[in-house]
Amino acid sequence: MVIEYQLYDATDKILGRFCSQIAKRALLGEYIVIINAKNAIISGTKRNIHEKYLARLNISTATNPRRGPFHNRRPDTFMRRVVKQMLPRKKLRGKEALKRVNIYISDIPERFKSRYQKLVPTEIYNADKKRLSYYNKFITLDNLCQRIGWKKTEIEA
Repeated sequence: MVIEYQLYDATDKILGRFCSQIAKRALLGEYIVIINAKNAIISGTKRNIHEKYLARLNISTATNPRRGPFHNRRPDTFMRRVVKQMLPRKKLRGKEALKRVNIYISDIPERFKSRYQKLVPTEIYNADKKRLSYYNKFITLDNLCQRIGWKKTEIEA
């Protein structure tokens, strides 16, 4: 049985709007592949966004910091966490929906190409950068992740 995967490109998509649509479609049972996660954008001024996420890095447990919370620094795991937070928690259907979502930093690595036999390119329209007016500020997810500690060592195929 060949599973039909929906292919979405996150380039110039607003992160929150894009991930909410992905979460809805995953709950409906679609198998999803997201490429170019590093090119997704977050609206707001660069300074405010960086301050918000750098402040989150200071949150840890007082007794044993190795117990968490853990903060994602890679763009693909960062986007996966955003999608996960939009799914029902503690429910089996939310966990199953998250398993149907595959996210990659840039393009699908060569070692995983054989996994996706049937890719159908699909578009999410209401998450475009055009949705922002021209004076609004934004940063890419790549920029934010580098600021919060991503070493930018991509896994080779």
